[in-house]
Amino acid sequence: MRNQLDIFDHDPARTAAANRAAAERALHDVQFTATVRQERHDYYVGEAERWEHLAAHSARSTTSKDMQA
Repeated sequence: MRNQLDIFDHDPARTAAANRAAAERALHDVQFTATVRQERHDYYVGEAERWEHLAAHSARSTTSKDMQA
């Protein structure tokens, strides 16, 4: 990650869940056309998958550090 986020306030799993919720809301935003709604949904799903990957990676690295100690 390029930007610095507070590790206690910016949990990757929580951010992924927020993006999943935003993806669902994006499908129902009436101010956008159906095409734009789908594009927004796809974007948020992609971001959620990226954050889920980061969450899984950080969980594995934390677990492996605990095992080595």
